[in-house]
Amino acid sequence: MAETQPTYRYPDLPPVGSAADAGLTGLGVNWNRGGEGVTPWVDYIRFAAYRPVYEGKAILESFKEDNKGGKTEGANRQDGPTVYLYMPTNIAVSYAASYNNTKFGIGGISAAQMLGGTGSSEEVAKTLQNAAAGATPEAGFKAVADASNAISQFMGVEGSVSGSDLAAVSQGRVFNPYEEQIFNGITFRAHNFQFKLIARDQDEAGSIDAILKFFKQIMLPSYNSDIGAVGKTTEAAASAAKDSTKKDGSGSVADKLTPEFTNIKNRYLNVPYRLEVSFVRIQNVQGKLGQVGTAKSVTGLFKMKDCVVDGLQINYTPDGGYVNTDSGFVPAIDMSISLKEISLVTSEDIAQGY
Repeated sequence: MAETQPTYRYPDLPPVGSAADAGLTGLGVNWNRGGEGVTPWVDYIRFAAYRPVYEGKAILESFKEDNKGGKTEGANRQDGPTVYLYMPTNIAVSYAASYNNTKFGIGGISAAQMLGGTGSSEEVAKTLQNAAAGATPEAGFKAVADASNAISQFMGVEGSVSGSDLAAVSQGRVFNPYEEQIFNGITFRAHNFQFKLIARDQDEAGSIDAILKFFKQIMLPSYNSDIGAVGKTTEAAASAAKDSTKKDGSGSVADKLTPEFTNIKNRYLNVPYRLEVSFVRIQNVQGKLGQVGTAKSVTGLFKMKDCVVDGLQINYTPDGGYVNTDSGFVPAIDMSISLKEISLVTSEDIAQGY
C-alpha cells in the first residue's frame, strides 16, 4: 500500500466564504439574493512532487515511445508531497525556435540539389557541370581579391577586399551567397512564478513554513550510500582492502587510505524530485474549500510538461524592513520559483493544450 504523502495549501480558505462574510446579509434578497461577492471557487497552481524510479533503466524523456506529454507515470515514479498555491500574478508562457543563418554558396546549393534529386548519373553530372560553370566567375574574382590582399600585406599597406567587393565596384553587382534560415531546433520552456505569502495566524504560518521547505527540499539532491551495481558496498570494499597486501609487503592498502576515502557512504547524490505543475479549481463548499481531490483543471490557460526546479529565491524582508512576531514566524515572505520543463513542446502538443 502506497504511503500517503502530505498536502499543503495556501490560502486554505476562500476570500469570501459566505454572504455573512461579505457583510451582505443585512441587505436583503433584493441585493442579488444576498449572494453578491461570495467566492464560489478558488483557482490554484498545483505542484506535485515525484521522483523517477530508475531500477537500472535509463530515464530519457526524449526517447519515450508512449508519447504521454513528458510525464512519468505508474510504477515508474515515487510520489512526494503536493503544494497548492494561489494563482500568481505573472502567468505567462513563451515559445522559441532556433534557426541558423547559413550561406550555402553555389557549391552548397548544387549539393542540396543533388541530394534532393533522383540520384541518376546523368542528373549528378549535369548538376556538377552547372555548379562549375556558376562558380567560375566567383572563383576568378576571389583569386584576384586574394592576390590583391597578398600584395597589400607584403607591402605593409592597408587593403582587404573580397571577390564580391571587386564585383560591386567593377560591375555594380555582387555574388548571391544563397543565404537561408535553417531550422536548428527548439528549447525547453522555462517558467517563473512569484508569490507573496502572508500569514494571518499561526496555522497559516506553519503552512507557509512547510511550503518553503517543500520547494527547498525537492530542488536539492540527497546523499545516497548505496554503491549498487557499480561496485561493492562500503563494508565489503573495506574488508577487501584490508585483506589485500601491497607487492612490496609494506602492509594492506587500507592502512594507506584516508578515512574520507574508506568511508564512502556519501559517494553518490540522488537526483532531485520533479514536479507535475497544473492549474486547478476547487469549489467553495459552505464557506470552506473542498478537498483537493475534487480539484478540476482550469481551462483557458496552458498545460505544462513535467518540470525541474532550477532556481528558488526567498525574501524574508519583502517590504523593506525586518518584521517578526512573538511566536517567531515572519508574517510576510516573497518567493520566486524558476522551473524548466523536461521534455520539448512540439506542434502536436499545442492541440493538447500546451
